[in-house]
This record gives sequence, structure tokens and C-alpha cells, in this order.
Amino acid sequence: MKNFKILSISALLIAGAMSFSSCKKEAMPEPTPEPRTATFTYAFNTGQVGAGTAYDGMHPSTLTATLKVTEIDANKSRIDVTLNNAVAGQTYMVHAHDAADPATTPNGTPYNETPNTNVLTLALNATGSSVMGMQEANRSFDNIVNSYNAFFVVHDPMQAISTTDLTTYLVVGVFARN
Repeated sequence: MKNFKILSISALLIAGAMSFSSCKKEAMPEPTPEPRTATFTYAFNTGQVGAGTAYDGMHPSTLTATLKVTEIDANKSRIDVTLNNAVAGQTYMVHAHDAADPATTPNGTPYNETPNTNVLTLALNATGSSVMGMQEANRSFDNIVNSYNAFFVVHDPMQAISTTDLTTYLVVGVFARN
């Protein structure tokens, strides 16, 4: 009987050891990497892009803009725009204008006068002194922050929109660059 108990205990120990060795450790999911982001700030248009381009109008010159690019996936990004010191009740048109050879544009501008709707075209309605908006762009994060050749423009909501008169632009600068 004693040998039977020893054999039974041995059998249980062996069976237990075999069941442990046959259990597979559950694979831990790979951590999701944080999306890459880049933030760019833009000052009021005081003529930074060239002589004769400074804003000329009634809008307060305290307006500033922030553009944040966030990676969505390999082919898309999210563009967030924040305007500070906006005039409540006004609608701000905010665009990306692709750079171009002035010899090829209708009015000799160094950009396509039609905004690039695949990157950024927003109408931001200011209900207070800050206004925000976002758009998904059909471009990769790397393309936007490293090689996309365009201008970031905020139009004066208190004047007729002009895509050729830079003195009506509250903000103008190279898109996603500091």
C-alpha cells in the first residue's frame, strides 16, 4: 500500500509538471506607440514674407496661430489649428496654399491661389477670443513636416477674401515649419 501511495503521488507530480510545461504563456500585446506630433506657431503678418506684404486692415494685431500636426497612420495626418485673440462673431478662413512657380500662376503668386482641400481648408467661427478646428490631411506626417511645400494662411474675416493681396492676410508663413 505504501508503494501504491508513493506511485500515486509520483504520478500526480509528473502529470502536474506536464500540464505546466504544456501551458503557453499568453503573448503580451505590443504597446501602441504614441503618435508623432509637431507644433508650429505663427505670428501676426507684419511683413515677414517680404516688402509690401504686411497686413493692412482693422483687425487687432494681437492674433496668433498654432498649427499642430499629428500622425494618424502612414498616409494620413491630423491638422489642428488654434487662433488666439480672435474677434468673437467672426469666421476665419484658414488654408494651405501649395507653393508654385510664379511664372505658372494666373497672378504671378508664388503659390496656387486655390487652397489645397486635401491638406487644410477650414472656416473657424470665433465665439470667443480663441477658436479651434481640425482636418484630416491625405499626407503622411513625414511629408507634411519635412517636404510639403506650401503656405499657411489666415484670412481677415473683416475684408473680402483675396488670394493675391497678402496685405489682407492676418497670418502667412511656410506650412508646418518654424
